[in-house]
Amino acid sequence: MTGFARACALLAAAILAGCSSDGSQDREINALAVGGSAVLQTLQTGRPAKDAAKIRVEVTPALLAATPGAVLEVVPERLGLQDFLQRIEIRRDVTPGVVEVWKSSDDAHVILRDGVLVATKGFGGDLRSGEARTAVAGFDGEGGGGARLLVIDRLDGSAQNVHFSCEMVQLGRQDVTIAGQQIPTRRIRENCHYRDFSFTNDYWVEIGSGQLHQSRQWAGPHIGYLKLRRLKG
Repeated sequence: MTGFARACALLAAAILAGCSSDGSQDREINALAVGGSAVLQTLQTGRPAKDAAKIRVEVTPALLAATPGAVLEVVPERLGLQDFLQRIEIRRDVTPGVVEVWKSSDDAHVILRDGVLVATKGFGGDLRSGEARTAVAGFDGEGGGGARLLVIDRLDGSAQNVHFSCEMVQLGRQDVTIAGQQIPTRRIRENCHYRDFSFTNDYWVEIGSGQLHQSRQWAGPHIGYLKLRRLKG
């Protein structure tokens, strides 16, 4: 999302601590800023940004240790561009589950409930709101599934309520590695359909804690799929 700024600046600051005399680290930081700008620009205009190079940052334990606060990696699948968001709020409300609000510098938001995507803001064609209960119920490796309401923004400013029918499929143990740390997880797939349309979400949930560490989630027809990895926090 535009400029990476506050969220990406956390990682950039850590990289700066190891800058080399030939300026190679400076070039890497500049490239990150360009890549971050390209994410939101491309989503909003529907055209590839001028400098939309698919730049990737290899996140290491040392880099995360030097980065304050919680960090969420977000990769819009059809762009392949990488961004890092900062958590600005964590709360509970009348609906079960913990709500986390993750923000980029340009005020684009990704909102999760127990790790399940329930809203986006600032992309255009956003996911205005969504239920998470039927997905989270499957994180215990047994239950889950049922009716799931998503409210999707149209580009003209109106919104559509879509009642999906979803089922949870347990795919067994599939560990993930994040910043050099191997995490024992089970992979759970959510298949949802409404009339002739369907989408599939994948979740990697830690065995024991039930925490969602990695996922691939549908954010609506405009944004498409987001790959999410909880790097810290």
